[in-house]
Amino acid sequence: MALKHGVNTYKNPTNFAAVQEAAVGIPFFIGAWPCHAAGGFKGEPQMVTSWDEAVELGGYSAEWLDSNKNPKWTLCEALYSHLKLFCMTPCIVYNVYNPKTHKTAVEEATMTVTDHIVALPYDAIDDAGLVVKVDLATLVKDTDYTVYYSYEEGKCYIELLEGSTHYSATTLKVAYNKADLSGITATTIEFAVEQIEYVFGKYNLTPDLICAPGWSENPTVAAVMAAKAPNINGLFKGKAVVDIPTGTGGAPTYNDVYTWKSRNGYTDENEIDCWPLVKVGDYLFHLSVMACGQMSKVDNGNGSCPYESPSNKGLTITGACNIAGEEINLNLTQADIISVNAGVVTVLNFRKWVLWGNYTGIYPSSSDVSKMFICTNRMMDWICNTFVLTYWDYVDRPLTKPLIDAICNSFNSWLNGLTHENKLYGGEISYIPDLNPLTKLLGGSFRLDTKMASPVPAQQINMYCEYDVSLVEKALNG
Repeated sequence: MALKHGVNTYKNPTNFAAVQEAAVGIPFFIGAWPCHAAGGFKGEPQMVTSWDEAVELGGYSAEWLDSNKNPKWTLCEALYSHLKLFCMTPCIVYNVYNPKTHKTAVEEATMTVTDHIVALPYDAIDDAGLVVKVDLATLVKDTDYTVYYSYEEGKCYIELLEGSTHYSATTLKVAYNKADLSGITATTIEFAVEQIEYVFGKYNLTPDLICAPGWSENPTVAAVMAAKAPNINGLFKGKAVVDIPTGTGGAPTYNDVYTWKSRNGYTDENEIDCWPLVKVGDYLFHLSVMACGQMSKVDNGNGSCPYESPSNKGLTITGACNIAGEEINLNLTQADIISVNAGVVTVLNFRKWVLWGNYTGIYPSSSDVSKMFICTNRMMDWICNTFVLTYWDYVDRPLTKPLIDAICNSFNSWLNGLTHENKLYGGEISYIPDLNPLTKLLGGSFRLDTKMASPVPAQQINMYCEYDVSLVEKALNG
């Protein structure tokens, strides 16, 4: 440094870190969407921030289940719920449908042309397998005809071009490939769960809700989701939001829910179990997608903090049922058998339809308040995720007392702010010398301990009423 004669001043960096709160209430939806009608197969997680963007990327079809009630275009179900019904954004999707491999051939057939147009099913794929003929002449795409999709009408259209010599044809012979999702299995979905690992590197955020509507009814899929939820990128924590099946062999009535849950291992603290299906008019939804939307909405209304339970918050649904279409309308006692006795989130129509239930899958086998309540469990996840994001840049700095103080001071300030906002009962992080032996310190490792308590849901409010005869005397003889 050059010598300066006089008084000099310099600025040092503040020994205090600004806390970077983790994203919360962001779902990672796994399933299929008809991408052959839109942006095509990507084979990677995709962020969706609006309904129009979802349709542009993946198309749309209301055929969320096939004719056998198996999952079909379930990403469309999830996005319809999240973006249109709950108006929440963003969300991350992973599409498992690849039109290059998940297809089957449809033999050539003669079709009538109306207003120079032939209509094919929406599942028709515009690829090399699409062959259009007039008699023996094979037509050329973009010279004789064009192809486009209409999700509103659920059709794939072949339209003859005015400059074509076949513009006035009255019939066309058409062969094509169509979407065939039979090759998508539970193993496919289990592989897709692992793709959540790539979200942070691509978008600099990590979804904290893993949801695979229609597929999470499979115990092996649900187990993989629950195992992944607390160990995303080896750093972040989340929840698997899963469904208990409502068909034969599952839980078609409320009396079957607890038995099925227990026998099939839906008992993890990192799991939020949902039952039954719900309806919005003619649309049928897995409750898991609604639960994701509800948690996102409640979190967002609380400044992106998950301290409040999603239970007893209104749902824009018109009913509930099982997969056979049989109506399910639970009274309070029945709803509590599911939500309290079985630890499963359900729905209740009490003045209005609401999500009903505060417990993770681990309940009732555990009464640990940090594990059994959805809101307290998610709050601990969020605090842990926030710590990772905030102090990652401190890794490999010199291990000094000022570094430890900087972490403790800033994180305690943040915890105090949450306490002041009634999002915590209290919280404190500290460096405890007795828990940091020299051998660990010399290896570059130190430990900080955080104690915190977030609000539990006021799920039982008791009022005792007594008839006071002295008030009679006072009213009549006073």
